[in-house]
Amino acid sequence: MPFQWIDGHLDLAYISMERGDIRTESADPSVRCVSLGALARGHVGVIAATIFVECGPDATKHPWGYRDENDWQGANRAAELQMDYYESLEHAGLVRIVRNHAELVDDSLPRLLILMEGADPIRDAGDVARWHARGVRMVGLTWALGSRFAGGNHGGGGLTAAGREVVAALDAHSILHDASHLSDAAFDDLLAATTRTIVASHSNARALMGSGERHIRDDQIREIAKRGGVVGLNLYGKFLAVDRPATIDDAIDHLQHIASVANSDTLNALGSDLDGGFLPDKLPVPLHGPEQYSLLTDALARRGWSSDSCLKFASGNWLRVFAEALPNR
Repeated sequence: MPFQWIDGHLDLAYISMERGDIRTESADPSVRCVSLGALARGHVGVIAATIFVECGPDATKHPWGYRDENDWQGANRAAELQMDYYESLEHAGLVRIVRNHAELVDDSLPRLLILMEGADPIRDAGDVARWHARGVRMVGLTWALGSRFAGGNHGGGGLTAAGREVVAALDAHSILHDASHLSDAAFDDLLAATTRTIVASHSNARALMGSGERHIRDDQIREIAKRGGVVGLNLYGKFLAVDRPATIDDAIDHLQHIASVANSDTLNALGSDLDGGFLPDKLPVPLHGPEQYSLLTDALARRGWSSDSCLKFASGNWLRVFAEALPNR
């Protein structure tokens, strides 16, 4: 019986806008490997589906773009379009948006847990309640470039005063914190601002990649472990190996390193980011889409991981984190 999977980071709405609607198979698999059909064939039952909006002059040409961190209306408009898309999938009976624990464990439909990747669509702390009501259950305060709330991995800087207020509001609504794009300073500030669970939805081990704040430090791994969080394996080849094509073995090296640092098999998870700004040919060889996720657990088994540990990586660790964060009904 194949493992059931939880993928903790897929830009489904953005992919549908940029590369073709995921309700259909791609006419060119070299451009898009993600579709609802491919996810079903890969036994992916739960997906952290992002609201991803991008700032900058070039980004404003696209439906996911807004001008800059002060353009709240533009960021909100772009985010609403993506939330509308997820609701359209739900209204069509193709998925269920997960708002509580009962919906998480009901496997009659594929389930989407909504992750806001970059919080500029949130006007202020008082606006968190609106997005929670829409279905957002996990938030990263910034994408790479930084936001009104936190420094990003490309720019540096810690949490702003508004960011600390938003963190408190997220905590009040039991919304999970995603640290994947935070700068080092913002990560440390988040640790100080909340005692709740923190995850890195799509990050790999910095120790294997050299420098770069996009990757996660060993001490950050240990802090996430202390809080019962997870680190989702990002399958972008350039985040798995330096100056060469990545392989499945490189992906497993990251999983092994994170498990070793945490001294536990409860931290590893999947946050693939498939089609999220990179083409399928940048996946670790020979994986070329969600139908091949089993290559990862097969490789873990060859490294001596037990079936139970493989199951925790495939779905169990995310399931634990989501279940603890969501209300019963």
